[in-house]
Order: sequence, then structure tokens, then C-alpha cells
Amino acid sequence: MNRGFESIIDRLAREFWRAAHVREQQHAQMQARSLAEVRAVDQAQRALDAAPAADAAARERAQVARHQAEAAAQGAQAKLAVARLERLLADGLARDLRIPPADLRASSTPTALDTRHLPKILPKPEWETFAPEKPGRLALAMPGASGRYEQAVAKARSEFVHAEREHEASKIRRAQGSMILQIAQQKATEAARAESARHNAAVADFEGALLRGEAAAITGYARIVLSRSPYPEAFAQTLAAHYVEHHKLLAIGYDVPTLDAAVPVVFDYHYHPAQGLVQGVPASEAVRAKVYANALRQIVLRSLHELFSVDPLHQVNAVVFNVYASDGDARVCLASVHATRADFTALRLAEGDPEVHLAALGARVSACPEALQAVAPVAGVDMTTVVTDADVAVDRRFNLMTLSDKDFTQVMFHLLRSHGFEGPPLLPGEQAGMLTCRAWDPHPIFGGDVVVHVYREMHNGARLEIAAARTMLAEMQKIGAARGMLMTTGVFDDGVEEFARDRRIELLAGHHLVFLLKENAGVDASVIVPEALATTAAPF
Repeated sequence: MNRGFESIIDRLAREFWRAAHVREQQHAQMQARSLAEVRAVDQAQRALDAAPAADAAARERAQVARHQAEAAAQGAQAKLAVARLERLLADGLARDLRIPPADLRASSTPTALDTRHLPKILPKPEWETFAPEKPGRLALAMPGASGRYEQAVAKARSEFVHAEREHEASKIRRAQGSMILQIAQQKATEAARAESARHNAAVADFEGALLRGEAAAITGYARIVLSRSPYPEAFAQTLAAHYVEHHKLLAIGYDVPTLDAAVPVVFDYHYHPAQGLVQGVPASEAVRAKVYANALRQIVLRSLHELFSVDPLHQVNAVVFNVYASDGDARVCLASVHATRADFTALRLAEGDPEVHLAALGARVSACPEALQAVAPVAGVDMTTVVTDADVAVDRRFNLMTLSDKDFTQVMFHLLRSHGFEGPPLLPGEQAGMLTCRAWDPHPIFGGDVVVHVYREMHNGARLEIAAARTMLAEMQKIGAARGMLMTTGVFDDGVEEFARDRRIELLAGHHLVFLLKENAGVDASVIVPEALATTAAPF
């Protein structure tokens, strides 16, 4: 049964994974920085900086010492990465597996208005910085000096007026961009509140279903538990989960990286003075394969421990856990086990060898996982239900296509004003989804009346035909407008650009509007028609 909370829980699981992933990488970086070999690199660099420039021999010795320290540091970091793989099970056993209920819920705290990306206001020009230096009496007595000074003053006055105009225009751009930003912020806040309400209602439904032992809730919680478990950077932790209620059996399919992605190729580095290079010494394939196989066994035991240890999954009596790695487009099963709760809890995971523990559970483990040698799974797991970040991604951009007619009109009005246009507000045009106005461009040379037509196309792939450009040209000719601005949230049909090129018609398609909103208001926008709206009637 498809429950309404499934997509919310899947998204929550991936958010937990991203948070755990970031924390683990930060922890790994902190550990790396604390290594004595890494600290020695800074010491060697300071020694090199302190070496006298005139003492070439001392500087050469300091340079060699720094390169040797770099080689030692790289080797220590590689060994640290291997050590993290070797203690996967121990780290998992030490984790607190409890999930506070508040961690499952969303808050609708509005974010502060971020004005950092609004256009900057240009400094107010001062005449003193433009005015030419007035010549003295003697200089003015020279032939033509007075005329040249007057020309310099006139030129400076023109530049000053232009700077004043640019200053005022920058104030307008920022003010209008701020208005657009406030609309976007308001819509984002409204959307966040609605999303939080939906999220929390879904979580409440999920918690009730979990208490009743419903399959969708059991699999959702299993995803959350495993996704919260931090692993090294190469582990994307994509997984599939299924629950068979009448057997109380949880089946998990778990993706792991291949040998080359998970285990460093080089464990040791050396500096060769003759070549002046730090070179790595590749580890033997046998050593890397042993590290990889041991990591796989630990992942299986650690995951079983996490699933059997959390209280909300107490209904689960057995777990089938399959480990997969990708061989091109196909998945290869590298380990598979069917473990009952009683058999697993009898193990003393803190002691003994993971290989022995898995043997006690009757697990099937690949003899050569580094070569992706497959084993037959105890039971198949449908891996088509794997959830990735792309599956749960939420587009939180400011979508012009989901705005009300009023809000869309306001955004377009402020966008026009940010260009310096003046005039009446936008009004509905003759066609459905059309806004129009007769604006005024105050530019002293290129200004004049501007005919503005805006089309909001509520269909994906909409193309504005050449008839719209012909209609604009007719209106421009009728009122003697200096130019026209034809805007659409879609794209222009073939021939429109050629028609507009020599007729003083500026074209702005949907991607132009997205760019202008980012440029003038610092707003990440989109013009994507949601499926629910694509079949509805046109606005306005």
C-alpha cells in the first residue's frame, strides 16, 4: 500500500545521510590535521621560510625536509583512511542509535531576508571630483585658454550628470530588487510553512503506522536508521528496503563502492631528491583486497546491529541483508545473509573476527569481492526501489509559474522599474496570459515610449509565435513608440528573433527573466510549469 508519508520519509532519510556524511568528513579532516606528520609539514615550511636567503645550502636542506614531510604526511593520511575502514564495526557499536522524535519533524522558522546579493548603490558623485582645475591668471592670458577651460568644464559637467544619473538608477535598481526579494521571501516562507505542516502530518502518520507494524513504516524507519550511520566519503549509502509482514522479515539491499573507490591505491609516499618529486608506492593488491573484504564483512554486521538494536523495529524477527557493488550498469551481490534476531543477539560483536561471526550466521560472502565475484543471494531484493538524492530533491527556487496573477504582475512591474522604466502598472491584455503597459524610458537619447507585452505561458515547452511580435509592432507604430519589449516565460518560435532584430523590439525569454531576477534581486528563480498547473486554464 502506498502511504502518503513514504516520499517524506525517503527525503528525510537522505537528509540524515547528508548530515552524517558531512559530519564524518569533518571528523576525518580534523583527525588528519591532528596527525603529527601533517603538523610536521607546517613546521618544515616555517623552517624553510626562516632559512637565510643567502645560505643556499641551508635553504636546500630545508626544502628537502619540507618535501620529505609532505611525503610522510600523505602516507599518514592514506593509512588513516585505511584505519577508518578497519574500525567500521567498532565505530558502529559505539554509536548512540536513538533517534529523538524532534529530529523527524520540520520547523517553519522563516529565514532572514538576505540582501547581500541585491545590486549595490553607486557612490553619490561630488562635483569637486569632476571639476577641472581652474587655470590661474597667467594661464588664462594665453590665447584660447578660456575656451579650452570652458570645454573642459562642459565635458566634466556632462560626466557629472551621467554619474548622477547612474547613481539614481542604482538606487532604483536596488529598491525594485528589494521589492522583488520581499515577494520571493514571502512566498518562500509560505511554502516552507505549508511544507512543514505536510511534513509533520506525514511524520505523525508514519509514527502511527510504525506502532501498528505496517510494512511501509518499517521499511521507512530502516532507511532512516541505516542512512544516519556515518561512513567514509566513498560510501553513498543508497539502499532498498522491503518488509514481509506475515514473516516479520526485513530485506535490505545495500550498495557499496568498489575496491578502487573505497581503498586507497597508495599507502606510502617517498620523496626522491634526484627527481624532485613525491611519489607514491602502490600497496599490493592482496593487502588492498584484504582491507576491502574485511570492510564488507564489518558493514554487514554493523548494519544488522543497527537494525536489531533500535526499539521501533522490535517487530522484525529476521533480516535479509544483501551487499551490492556496481559492475558497469549491473549490480553484483558480494555478500548475503539471513539472520534471525535470536541468532544475531547471541553474537559478541565486540570480540572475535567478523569473518567468524558471519560464518556463524551462515552468510554467503564473495571469495574475491575486489574482483566483483558474485555470490547467490539468500533472497533477492528489488533494487529498483533504491532512493537517491535526485529522487527526493525539492526545487525551492522562486517559481514564476506558481505565483498568483497578482504576485506575477508585481514581480514583472518591479523588474521593469529596475530597468529604469516609468509609467502605469501592467494590466491584462487582450489575450489570455498576457500583460501589457505603455512605459516611459527617461533616457535623454534612447528614451521615449516603450510598449511592453508580457506572456505567461502555462504549458511546458510553450513557444511564443511571430504573431505576438507583429501585434507589438502594430501597437508601436500606432502610438509612435521608440521601441518595444516582448517578454515570455517560455521561448520564442522560429522567426521571431529575425523579425524583431531591425524593428526595435527587445526579446526576453524565460531564461532571460531568470537571469534578470538573479542579477537585479539576488533571487534564484525558475519558470517551470508544475504538472498540476499545466492542464489548467491560462491566467489573467
